[in-house]
Amino acid sequence: MKCNFRFFISFIGLALCHLLSACSVNELQRDSVAVHGNQFQFSDGGKAIYFELDRKPWQQQDADAPVVNVIFVISGSDCVNMGPFLPQYFSGLEGESGRTRIFIMHKRHILHGSNGASCGEAYTRADHPSRWQADQLEFIRAQLAALQTLGKTPQRLIIMGISEGAELAPILAQQLYATHLVLLSHAGMNALDVYAALARQNPEMLPAWQQLQTGLSVTPNDTDTVRIHSRSWRYWSEIAAIPQTANLLALDIPILLAVGDADPVIPVDAIAQLQQHFQAAGKLITIRRFPDAGHSLSAKDKNYLPDFMHQIDLWLLENK
Repeated sequence: MKCNFRFFISFIGLALCHLLSACSVNELQRDSVAVHGNQFQFSDGGKAIYFELDRKPWQQQDADAPVVNVIFVISGSDCVNMGPFLPQYFSGLEGESGRTRIFIMHKRHILHGSNGASCGEAYTRADHPSRWQADQLEFIRAQLAALQTLGKTPQRLIIMGISEGAELAPILAQQLYATHLVLLSHAGMNALDVYAALARQNPEMLPAWQQLQTGLSVTPNDTDTVRIHSRSWRYWSEIAAIPQTANLLALDIPILLAVGDADPVIPVDAIAQLQQHFQAAGKLITIRRFPDAGHSLSAKDKNYLPDFMHQIDLWLLENK
């Protein structure tokens, strides 16, 4: 999966490409036996595809044990179907902490053949945080209700946000009374603060940052049709209003964050600042840093993603 954003001026380069996209599976090979997607229908008639995976413990005697963990994954930006990369993406998360069920629901208008090359107008209009939030809440509540009906209420409810999906994950965790929160490749900062910090670090990004500021300074008549860097005005306005650090600090549940030390979209000192915020509030956050790793947790000679997935299992055992 590769970053393919027509909207960026060529000099913006890799950093902004990663800032606005979830390229967290771009080094993975497509799985030889892809997981087939299901379809969820929303109350308003809209639809979205989703995937469901089971990770059973290694011990034979536990293979038929009740589901202990349910993980709802909020994937990142762009209209890429993760199906061809499953179940490989979660290699390493094998259910040591108990039998685990993973759900991944994509945004509306991501189709089975979507590869990010052309997202389409319908996708772009629906691609904004309030739509994501309403859809994920409806989906997650429906899946939890179905499990409860079958007498399979999990011990742990984990929300996992990947890249841009991490913007929404703390909000969902609070609304759904989740027991754990996992974030992957995120600075723990407001999205526009990240953009501004990167523009300060990389002067070649300043024209694009200024273009965004100019575009947001005037509210258009139709916030869904006006585009800034190929995202809707509504998208930028809504994501700018998410107080990411405050949302994280408002949670009283275990939080695990994974970042690559060479991630081009994590501003310098951002993780240190996040740790300071938590220390000042008397709260804990577990941060796993991976040397020389980029946005997808891959370094030149090593893919750390399976290592992190395994660490999720161990962290769940430590934070019951």
